[in-house]
Amino acid sequence: MKINKIYRNKMYLDTGEIMDISLLIRQRYDLKENDNIERFYDEISYEASLEKGIFLISLKDRTKKELQLKLEEKYQNKAAVLRATEKLEELGYLNDLNYAMSYIESKTYGKNRVSYNLFQKGVRKDIVEKAYLALDEEKEENVEDVKLEKLIEKKGKKVNINNERDEKKIKEEQKLIQYLARQGFSLDKIFKKVKEYKENYK
Repeated sequence: MKINKIYRNKMYLDTGEIMDISLLIRQRYDLKENDNIERFYDEISYEASLEKGIFLISLKDRTKKELQLKLEEKYQNKAAVLRATEKLEELGYLNDLNYAMSYIESKTYGKNRVSYNLFQKGVRKDIVEKAYLALDEEKEENVEDVKLEKLIEKKGKKVNINNERDEKKIKEEQKLIQYLARQGFSLDKIFKKVKEYKENYK
């Protein structure tokens, strides 16, 4: 495995791989064109992935899976990428629980939609559950219920949801329930909270 060319922060290998490397790595391994790096390849890939990972996390918060996929776009050595992401997790730079808690707090979505979105980002279901429990404990209230109540109050005022049962009101209430379901709240909770809202409306 030889280096065909090094240009700026990129190293072009004869395998076709183009690897992002820092000046620090170039100096540490004394990398030059035509060098055979077979015996250093894994370490160079790991260190480069680690440096790139820290840079990417500094730009924005990411889940472990998101960072791993992003690094795999840059580096072909998947074992080195996995090792780097695990090291960053061990060092506290990656924390899926903290990520999930921040995500839950920043969104108005219900638990179903939040769980689905986080699952897409590689966060396990048990971590999402832990995040909700931690937030409920921290705030001494049910985060999901509070979000739902706020949305019902906001939307309910706009459409004037109350206990009058004329056709227009029924349709408006149905629309509100459908909207809340699309936001990822369970129907049981929606019906319960809409009922409470209407009772308090009196």
